[in-house]
Amino acid sequence: MAANTGGTVRVEGLRQLLRATDAADKATKKLVRSELRKVAVPVRDEARRLFASTDSKSASRFGISVRKVGTVSVEQRLRRTSGLRPDFGRLQMRKALVPALEGKADEVIVLFDKALERLSDDWGRGG
Repeated sequence: MAANTGGTVRVEGLRQLLRATDAADKATKKLVRSELRKVAVPVRDEARRLFASTDSKSASRFGISVRKVGTVSVEQRLRRTSGLRPDFGRLQMRKALVPALEGKADEVIVLFDKALERLSDDWGRGG
């Protein structure tokens, strides 16, 4: 069950799912990670669109990270170049990342449900 809780989409049972895949082969682990990555694509694309007018170079380097503990995040991949703007990360969160997640939360939940269906179909076939 996925739910939007202000800046975060929480999924009940995701940790248990990932723990269960620890015993699986590499192909299954790779499939799970790729399906989780697909869920965050609309948020990344929306964040890029929202931040492009502020800093197009920075906006183009938003990327998706899928961690082993089940965290899927959209984050900045561009290295910090100077200390002239110490609030730049906060600016990115306020102008792009949080609004993108809030705007796409319903779509993320639908995509996550579809990803779970694809994974269960694959596991049902013995993949």
